[in-house]
Amino acid sequence: MNRHPHVAVALVGVAALAACSGNSTAPSATSSSAAPSSSSPAPSATSDNCTKSQLADAAAGAARARGKDNVYTIDNLQCADGWAVTSGVLASTQNPNMGAPTSFVFRREGEVWVGQDKTKVCGTNPTTTTAPADAAIPAALFLSGCAAG
Repeated sequence: MNRHPHVAVALVGVAALAACSGNSTAPSATSSSAAPSSSSPAPSATSDNCTKSQLADAAAGAARARGKDNVYTIDNLQCADGWAVTSGVLASTQNPNMGAPTSFVFRREGEVWVGQDKTKVCGTNPTTTTAPADAAIPAALFLSGCAAG
């Protein structure tokens, strides 16, 4: 019996994203939420004005912060408690069809989504499958925002 079904679902999603990252014509996964558990609700993609269109500019800015010629396509969005994690493909303007699976973490400040430094919000052990006690990011977003790309 698997005591953590949401971990298995998230890991399958990460593996699927990694497997299709080199093929721009492959369909992206349409399911963005982990299996619900009794301890925390599944993240939502519509809470707190948290939509792909609301996060598009912030995500594009986060990509350009890593390199001025970067472009980013949001494939998945998860939101919880005023936080958001975008998952998608980070590529260059010279070769937008070839990129790497990447996630960005954002926190809502007023009406604006502000990119967060993963080294500061993911806690002291960001490679675990559960959020460490000192993580600032909500536990429901930890796997997609900190443990994956």
